[in-house]
Amino acid sequence: MSWEQFGRLVMETFGPGLERTNYGSVHSFCAEVRETVAPSPRDIDGALLLVDEPAAGFDEVMRAFLESSLHTGADGAAIQLWLHAFETWYSEREDDEDRFRGLIGDDLG
Repeated sequence: MSWEQFGRLVMETFGPGLERTNYGSVHSFCAEVRETVAPSPRDIDGALLLVDEPAAGFDEVMRAFLESSLHTGADGAAIQLWLHAFETWYSEREDDEDRFRGLIGDDLG
């Protein structure tokens, strides 16, 4: 997927100002595009391969993610980093709403 194709897909999915976002749509969009850009390892029958190498922590996960981005080409790396920033921003936004909801009640929309 090229950067231009990705940009069009983002705008078609979420609107030009990313106004059509919610946690479920952001998460599923990011997962689907990641699978397109950097497919998960699969066995000969197409089943996902589960690697039994648990990361010791966030640092190891991020190192592995950044290292794998180096092998996807410039467009793939840019897309993966954009997706990471998008998903991180949206999860932080949801966390903020939950914190505020606890302070001022359930009136947040």
